[in-house]
Amino acid sequence: MNKIKFLQLRIFAIFLCVSLTSQWVSAEDKTVETAETKQFVGLMECYDLAFKRSETLAISKEEIERAEATFFQATSQALGHVDFIATSFKQDAPAETSTDSSVGSTLSAREKTESRFAITQPLFQGFKSLGALTGAGNLRSQRKYEWIRAQHLLFLDVARSFYQVFRYEKDLEIIQEIRKLFLERIAELSEREKIGRSRASELATANASLKNIEAELAKSQGALIAEKNVLEFLIGMPLEGLKLKDTVMPGEEIVLSHYLSNLEMRPDVEASENATKLARKNLIVVQSDLWPVVSLEYNRYTERDGFQSNIDWDALFKIDVPLFRGGKTIGNIKDAISNWKQAKFSYSRTKREAELDIKQTYQNWLTSHERYKALMESVHASEESFRLQKEEYTRNLVNNLDVLQALELLYQVNRQANEVYYESKLNRWRLQVASGQCCPEPL
Repeated sequence: MNKIKFLQLRIFAIFLCVSLTSQWVSAEDKTVETAETKQFVGLMECYDLAFKRSETLAISKEEIERAEATFFQATSQALGHVDFIATSFKQDAPAETSTDSSVGSTLSAREKTESRFAITQPLFQGFKSLGALTGAGNLRSQRKYEWIRAQHLLFLDVARSFYQVFRYEKDLEIIQEIRKLFLERIAELSEREKIGRSRASELATANASLKNIEAELAKSQGALIAEKNVLEFLIGMPLEGLKLKDTVMPGEEIVLSHYLSNLEMRPDVEASENATKLARKNLIVVQSDLWPVVSLEYNRYTERDGFQSNIDWDALFKIDVPLFRGGKTIGNIKDAISNWKQAKFSYSRTKREAELDIKQTYQNWLTSHERYKALMESVHASEESFRLQKEEYTRNLVNNLDVLQALELLYQVNRQANEVYYESKLNRWRLQVASGQCCPEPL
């Protein structure tokens, strides 16, 4: 009987172990599946999401539509108007009216109807129509380049936030690794203090350094969360279902003269140039008020009452010569000239600022690139120094403070190298944007 109970307990134990093991494997599979179901996105994919979500770009795009509306408005001034007009006129009139088609009976009739096609065609407006048409085209081009510039600035915002997320994630790894090394040093110091081979002040110094590192760890964790919030705002979706992936920047040689030669391709420079042309066309429009206006009005009647019922059409050729407007035209011309000069000065300044931007951005990239190479050499040297200090400490050739100093130096240099690495990547994209060679077309 005892053997049967023992066998039952054994079978129950085996069943329980199998059940728990299957649950653990199932949970592990779910974890793997969750990791695998995350969508990997790079910088370009993040920019594509931000491009579709940005209200700023949408507003800028609507400015292009408004510029096209201005073009159609200018076209209407040059092409004239065609209208169909139908009127029904009623009035109080004497009860007894003549039935003939005399002028008097027509004017005193109780009701008079008329329908006609009215065509108004300007023949000459002092180049106002031409200026308005070409100016509307320049306005559309200006808005288009402003929209492209807004795309470039959005790409920079996404790139900055994208690389900051990577920087803080790597920074957390560095701090946690250094913290682990400090904990090992503190554990060793504690053991050596118990046997009298280390001073209490050395352990206190190590603990103080550890707390400082933990404070930096909390700071980086907060910065990472804040930067993820910024990136989520830009792309318009949470990052929980996404896995960011970094890419290696192209290693081709960068020549400053190549980027300066593309200065005219910058969207803000092209937009400023079109703004100058638009101001010039507006001046032509205003100057047209000094010229006479020649127009033709043509009416084709389909229905008329009274003595004019047999007249099917009429035409009016009109010349309007401006003689005096009380200084209004001259004032408008002077204002337009001033606007044109301001636009030219603004265009000149935009070009010079663009050139300065390219030079400064190139220098920033070059500096960060050289700094990163130097810091990586410093990282290798610091790692070697820390290893040697640990070995010499075990042989009592150096004290613990020397080891801690080597460890702190390794910690600082590692963080600096990490920061400069992603700064160099961002500066490379800044150089592309500064020269107008960015950004990639949305996916």
